[in-house]
Amino acid sequence: MLELRGLGKRYTVHDREVVALADVDLVLKPGSFTVVVGRSGCGKSTLLRLLAGLTLPTTGAIHHNGGRPKVGCVFQEPRLMPWLTVAGNVGFGLVGKVTKAEIEARVEAALALVGLSDFRNAYPDQLSGGMASRVGLARALVLEPELLLLDEPFAALDAFTRRGLQGELTDIWLARRPTVVFVTHDVEEAVLLADEVLHMDGGRIIGRREVPLPRPRDATDREFVALRRAILDDLSGRAGSSPPPA
Repeated sequence: MLELRGLGKRYTVHDREVVALADVDLVLKPGSFTVVVGRSGCGKSTLLRLLAGLTLPTTGAIHHNGGRPKVGCVFQEPRLMPWLTVAGNVGFGLVGKVTKAEIEARVEAALALVGLSDFRNAYPDQLSGGMASRVGLARALVLEPELLLLDEPFAALDAFTRRGLQGELTDIWLARRPTVVFVTHDVEEAVLLADEVLHMDGGRIIGRREVPLPRPRDATDREFVALRRAILDDLSGRAGSSPPPA
């Protein structure tokens, strides 16, 4: 779907040049699920912003095979508009683009996918954190994206709610098969979700690990634990880290 070649992004901050990304090469296949991990400030969010078209690269290019895909974005903060209902927030991006009847149908479908059909008339201040995150996900899904970009969408949630949303996201991806790029600091989350985990550092992709485990995945499984440990070793820079046994 997408091919990134020599992608770079530089900013000028107080007369000092900051390199956010440098020489990033990446191919995203249709229907793939890629998770990006790395330390804070390594360029993960900048990469998502470039993929979303929210900013332009300084160097290199993004090639869209078959035309620019429809993009949906989910952020760490749901950023819901407090004066709109759940349904109003989810359908906001469709206003003026499709008919009112189609907006209603697509909103209902998106809310059903994330389990919020009964809360369509609720307002953001009536929602729990997990429900607000579901609304943010539904708002992206209602656009019927071919490319779904998620920037630490579950980071602020408790472990129980987070695990439930990870499962729901996996089910939605299996049903619809958008191309997904997901940013996280949580290595266990990366192994639960990804086809491939990318390790970023200093604005570069410095490592890749495939995740050849069947879904649904068990975080206590021996191969899962070994792969999580190997990625943690990658992130910590330990010498001698190796892929998990076959």
